[in-house]
Order: sequence, then structure tokens, then C-alpha cells
Amino acid sequence: MQRKHWLIATIVAILVLATIGIQWNARNETPHTPIIAITQIATHPALDEVRAGLIARLEEAGYTDANTRFIFRNANGDASLTSAIAQEFARLNPAVVVPISTPSALAIAREVRNAPVVFSGVTDPIGVGLLSSLDEPGGNITGVSDRWPFEDQVRRFLQYFPAVRKIGMIYTRGDDVSEIGVQAIRRLSDEIGFELELRPVSSASEFYPSASALFREVDAIYTGIDHLVLENMEGLVRASKEAGKPLFGGESGSVEKGAVLAVSINMTDFGRLTGDVVLRVLNGESPGSIPVATVTNGQLTVNRVSAAEFGLDLEKLELDGALYVDSP
Repeated sequence: MQRKHWLIATIVAILVLATIGIQWNARNETPHTPIIAITQIATHPALDEVRAGLIARLEEAGYTDANTRFIFRNANGDASLTSAIAQEFARLNPAVVVPISTPSALAIAREVRNAPVVFSGVTDPIGVGLLSSLDEPGGNITGVSDRWPFEDQVRRFLQYFPAVRKIGMIYTRGDDVSEIGVQAIRRLSDEIGFELELRPVSSASEFYPSASALFREVDAIYTGIDHLVLENMEGLVRASKEAGKPLFGGESGSVEKGAVLAVSINMTDFGRLTGDVVLRVLNGESPGSIPVATVTNGQLTVNRVSAAEFGLDLEKLELDGALYVDSP
């Protein structure tokens, strides 16, 4: 009987000690590993540069794979996937969500209400209905906006190609972001004095034939601010080479793929600025109280091979501050 009592007492003691241990561990366990969830609408050099700059900035501040869980989802150009990605992120209880591009940001804003959101690469947050104020975003969202230097772009195009009188522009039908660029170039065509020929498309298969037909009517094509266009640059570059007419880019990724030149924001620095805002949120600031940062400066970027093909003076371009890239 005494042995039985001893056994029971031992078991009770073990359970008590185990309970104390669990409670002690609960009080002294390491903090929960923060989740930083990042998404973008498609694979594209400019968007990839934003993400790289963002992660580099966070790593400098001490957020690394060793102590942070980074989750990345790519919609691969399919806007219908943005909602599913946003719903997945909402279930994760992340420390912060970073959508790169307007379509991704809109989906995240609709679905993620339980976590801070810092968008990046949204050109017109108010115009697309993401926010009502840049100075006081409110709620759980803020971010970094890129205002493309449209006027500087067009004036540079015409400076180096003075014979251009008629510019064509291919854009995605029904795309709000693309419409921003279309309206900007339409206004500039009246102010600066060039003809603008617009050509809407709806699918990737339309780009090459549309560009080929459009090049027969215009002196040059401008790619504009359109994610579907940027994903299908190969078709536009091919049509440009066949027509022997220049393709003007809207950002550095287009130039890397063969557009002759662009005036574009440094997207790596843009990503680092996004990282600065994310760090403020991670340090406890409410995103709704952080004004949206806006970047408008542009860097002249030139494709060395394409520029040489069109007889541009490479030395003069370099004196003008051009940053050269080479086609793959």
C-alpha cells in the first residue's frame, strides 16, 4: 500500500513539475517569428528590383531568414490570382503585408484587415480607390507611390529622335493603371505637339501582331505604364526590329529587354524606401498615420545595342547622364 501511495505521489509531483515547466517556458519563450508577406502581380525586372531593394533594406535592419519568415507569392500576370493570394495572407496573421503593383495592392486591401499593409509601386493610390488621402491614409494601409516622369520621358524621346511626329501606344483594354499612362500621354500630345495613335489589346497573343500593324502607322511606339505590356516586351521588341523604328520604354526593365531608352525611377532604391516604411510599421507605428511617400525622379536609361542600331551618339548620351544596359 505504501508503495502505491509513493507511486501516486511521484506521478503527482511529476505532473506538478511539468505544469510549472510549461508555465515557465510560456513566460520565457522567444517571441513569435514575425511573418513578412510579399506579393507582386508578375515577374518583371522593375518589380523584381523593388522586391530586392525591400528585402535588402530589411536585412540591413536585422530582419533575416534566421529570425523572420519571408513569404512571397507571385500572381504570374493573372489578376484573378491576386484575391486568392490576399486571402492566404489574411489567414497567416503576418506582421506586415507588402503588395507590389496596383492589382496586388487592391486585392490585399480588400482581403487583409487584420494586419498592416505597406504597398509599393502604386502610381495613383487615390485614383484607383485604394486611399482617399496621401497625407492621412487611415486604417491599416500606407505605402510608396511612383509617379512616372511622363513629360520628361516624352521630351527625352523627342530630343534624341527629333524626326518622330507620331507615337503609338499599346495598352490593356479596361486596365485602370494603363489608363493613367494613356491619359498622361494624351495630354502631353496636345501640350508638346505630336500625334498619338492608341491601340488597345486584351491578351498576350495580340501584342506582336498589334505592334507590327501599329508600327506601319507611326514613327515610334511607347510602352507606357501597363503590366501586361511589360510582360510581353519580346513581341514589341521583335516588331520594332522588323520595322526599323524605335521602341521607347517606360522603365528600365523595358530597356533591358530591348527598348532603346527610358527615363525611369531607380526601382531598387524605390524598394529600399518601401523597406523604410515597413520598418516604421514593424517598430510599432500605425500605417494609417504614415503619409504615403511619393517618388518622381527619373534616370535616363539606354540600351547600348539598340541605341547604336539607331545611330545615337553614345558619348553624348553618356554626357547627358545616361545609364547603359545591354540586351540579353
